[in-house]
Amino acid sequence: MKKRTALFLFLCCMIISTAFSQSVSELYQQLSKAKTPVATIDIYNRIAYQLRAIDPDSAIKEANRSLQLAKENNYENGEGTALLCLSYANIAKAKYELSNDYAKKAKVIAENKKNDSLLAYSLVAIGVYNYNTSNYDNAIDAGLKAVKIFEAKQMASGVIKSKVMMSQVYQLKNDLPRAEKLLQETLPDIDEINEPKVKVNVLHTLANIYGMQEKYKEALAIDKQGIDLCSTADMRMFQSEFFDNMANCYMYSQRYDEAKEYFLKSLLIDSSFDNKKQMADTWLNLGNLSLLQKKYSDAKNNLLHAVALADSSGYRQGKYQALFLLSDAYKQSNDPTAAMNTLNSAYSLKDSIINEQTENKIAELETVYQSEKKEAQLKLQQAELIKKNFLLWGAAAGLVLLLLSGFTFYRKRQAQNKLQLQAEVMKQQDMATKAVIVAEENERKRIAADLHDGVGQMMSAAKMNLSAFENDIPFKDDQQKNSFEKIISLVDESCKEIRSVSHQMMPNALLKSGLASAVKEFIDKIDSRILKINLYTEGLNERLDGNVETVLYRVIQECVNNVIKHSGANSLDISLIKDADGIAATIEDNGKGFNSKDKEKFEGIGLKNISSRIGFLKGTVDFDSSPGNGTLVAIHVPLV
Repeated sequence: MKKRTALFLFLCCMIISTAFSQSVSELYQQLSKAKTPVATIDIYNRIAYQLRAIDPDSAIKEANRSLQLAKENNYENGEGTALLCLSYANIAKAKYELSNDYAKKAKVIAENKKNDSLLAYSLVAIGVYNYNTSNYDNAIDAGLKAVKIFEAKQMASGVIKSKVMMSQVYQLKNDLPRAEKLLQETLPDIDEINEPKVKVNVLHTLANIYGMQEKYKEALAIDKQGIDLCSTADMRMFQSEFFDNMANCYMYSQRYDEAKEYFLKSLLIDSSFDNKKQMADTWLNLGNLSLLQKKYSDAKNNLLHAVALADSSGYRQGKYQALFLLSDAYKQSNDPTAAMNTLNSAYSLKDSIINEQTENKIAELETVYQSEKKEAQLKLQQAELIKKNFLLWGAAAGLVLLLLSGFTFYRKRQAQNKLQLQAEVMKQQDMATKAVIVAEENERKRIAADLHDGVGQMMSAAKMNLSAFENDIPFKDDQQKNSFEKIISLVDESCKEIRSVSHQMMPNALLKSGLASAVKEFIDKIDSRILKINLYTEGLNERLDGNVETVLYRVIQECVNNVIKHSGANSLDISLIKDADGIAATIEDNGKGFNSKDKEKFEGIGLKNISSRIGFLKGTVDFDSSPGNGTLVAIHVPLV
């Protein structure tokens, strides 16, 4: 929480002071002083780039002028830049297929001319096209390739643009930790650039992340900073994004009138730029707002608008979301047939957007990128080490009289390198352990989401259809009717069971309220007639680090499950205490116990897994148990 607050304050203070490094009017004045066609083409391209967010139609006009001059003068790099400007301007107008066509042409020129900067920016434009058309694996692929080029050329602005685009992809996939991590990686370099649009994108994405985490106060504060920046930098088109996010914050805070006001402000701006994708999003949000207000007729009209606009702009994610909400609107309007047909269309579209193959490809792309990055760093370290050893031996050969001191220095250097290598190995082991735990938690989240949003929704739809048929079926007798009602009851129990399993895999209390609430929610679900559990907590009013909360919750969950499965206990005491030294946790039962020195039993009931998780937090865990005397698990985790 403190890290995110620092991020929020840093962005707010830094971004609002930024302005264009060079105005459009100054660039037009330079045209009269241009002495060569190449200089004229470059100025037109800079004008088009500046105008892309202010007046995309004028940007297209100037970029076409530059393109024509570049072709006439056989200036291929200028031609590629003009094509790229046309791509960016058409992105602003939500003409994604056209923007992608220009970006691909620019990429061909960049590859032929070996212009790495043009190639990287073309990849960013291709990534933005795929993001807007819900091709997430292709968007990540393009973004990672662009980052690799920008990092090699030490172009901070390009690295930031690429990571912001990828952050928006992960945000749309509801992978908020990864989205926020990418934004944090941009902070060390963001004060080196002077492009308001880039900083507007950082602000907008961060505000969305806070909104999705229900941190509405922080999100609204960032939105207001973004609106001021757009006004200062004459980027009215991007004010729409902040109005939209403000409206969503108000909507989920049940301030419906304010929400509608800001949705309409956003719609007015997007309509003036004919941005069909953003218009589709706003109609979708207006439909959701009407659903929350139980205005089902308005909801259907708004959502049908959203479907039509999303379809015309190739915005598949928006179309899926609109269809999903539309099925609910039909359901609430007592039209089960339309509800079921619309829901089937939504799921069919969802399967074409996000599937296991797409997720695997994204993971594979990230793994390749990280591996290549580490390999390059290792080669650089090896080269540096070889260089240092070379200098050392040269000095030893040239200074015979200092041979002894040189040899001593070399041995000392070797020892230091060995210590550094050991430290790096330990660091890599910690990172590997963390990666395994993070991957496990992400998989839990994914499975929980699929159970809740996929299987759970389909079971709900099945129950709805069975209920709809009940009044239409002529039952032979009461026994047949009771059997049918039992079927409905079983489906209802299945829905509850799916919801229970999804919540257990990723408890809402852990995400929203912290460790103590999550543990209490977990033990409240255990039948006290089987196992009576007493919970005592102290000093846990403030949130802990996310990794600490997750690991401690999973360890306590594992301990309780072990007690239920193996101990035969009827009483269990759990204590969680946070003080200046760290967090102390004890789990004690009155069961049959076991020989904690027996290695086979120790590993057989998962206690080794508990030890490795606590070890990841640099903590300690002790097991005190013997046959017939119950079991005590004592955990201590220091707070760094």
